[in-house]
Amino acid sequence: MALPVSSKRHGLALPQALHPLTNRNFSVFWLGAFLSNIGFWIQTVGQGWQVLQLTNSALLLGLVTFAATLPNIVLSLFGGVISDRMNRRYLLLGTQALYMVTATILGIFTTLHIITVWQIVLLALINGVFSAVGFPAWQTFIGDLVPQSELKQGIALNSMQFNLSRVLGPAIGGLSVGLLGIAGSYYLNAISYIAVIVPLFFMHPIIHQSKNKANISVWRGLREGLLYAKARPALQLVLLLQFMIAFFVFPYATLLPIFAGNIFHIGATGLGLLNAAAGVGALLGSILIVVLSQRMESKRSRTLLMSLCITGGIVSMLFSLIGSVNVALLLLIVLGASTVMVNIVTNTFIQSETPIEIRGRVVSIWITITFGIAPFGSLVAGWVAQMFGARLTLAAGGAICAFIVLLIVIWRLSVNLSFITSYRQKFSKK
Repeated sequence: MALPVSSKRHGLALPQALHPLTNRNFSVFWLGAFLSNIGFWIQTVGQGWQVLQLTNSALLLGLVTFAATLPNIVLSLFGGVISDRMNRRYLLLGTQALYMVTATILGIFTTLHIITVWQIVLLALINGVFSAVGFPAWQTFIGDLVPQSELKQGIALNSMQFNLSRVLGPAIGGLSVGLLGIAGSYYLNAISYIAVIVPLFFMHPIIHQSKNKANISVWRGLREGLLYAKARPALQLVLLLQFMIAFFVFPYATLLPIFAGNIFHIGATGLGLLNAAAGVGALLGSILIVVLSQRMESKRSRTLLMSLCITGGIVSMLFSLIGSVNVALLLLIVLGASTVMVNIVTNTFIQSETPIEIRGRVVSIWITITFGIAPFGSLVAGWVAQMFGARLTLAAGGAICAFIVLLIVIWRLSVNLSFITSYRQKFSKK
């Protein structure tokens, strides 16, 4: 039986920030996505360990990650066009089913002891290609499940479940490798996709389509999305702020092994603590955004983004200079919170300020920046750290981010001040 579009759980009296969970479609999708994301992190841990066992090469380990993210650079903008043209539920059903198949293939190859690193790279690339279509559809599908008045809360809750899975998934992944082996990690991930596929199969949310959308070419649809962003300075500012923190601050995550091994001398266990602190910060940041989601108007969102970028830059500099592990853990909580909060606020701003008919294309610009272009910041950070050290690299990135965003704040204040002054002069003449 299909789940009705507006089905509600009338017996629940939740705070307004959690109100989208009273929508049966959204709550079932939220729970399924949470379980599926735990499966993703379980596979990520097992796969990383497997690549190291097969090759003992950090380069090839990075190549697997790069293969999965490379399509976002080339194809995400086109994925946004497809997301706006087609039924997003069908797109998600197709992509989730493909992820389940690739995870099963990796599990079978591992069980038969015929797995090679190049097979892992190839399947990661295939997943990346379909993610370029699936990710814009996934993000904008929230708007198909909840009314516009609850969109901000829905996006924030969706981000919260992902960050909660980010905290729990790797821990479960480490246990699964020990109990079930690496093949078990792949099988668990494959099974977890059922939690998303089954609800998607039965629900029939609202489909937002324009009448002449199917007659528009892909290139014209892509151009419409880019022109929409070009004509809106506020949107450009938000995307710039997202790029700044993603490119200059988020590479801290890539450099954590160097801090754990060569600076703090706390080994693999200590590295786990550093990553856990960043994950806890990300979860706390996403919960805070859920609480604040109702108050995030356009102007407040931009102010919050600038504050978070400056905070992230300053904390990144402090982390690079600190010598105490305990203080470093506290700073990582703030870093994890600030970077994730920027992601959520940017995503929320874009979707709430963009018409549903073009939302996939505009969201795909954010995806291209955040998950396509910005990861090159990690490559640059690794190269600079090789020559000048991790401390100086992280301090320089944080300083650049904080300084440029501070200049933007000063420029905006000067523009507003000049406008107020000219307005007063004009009024006084009258």
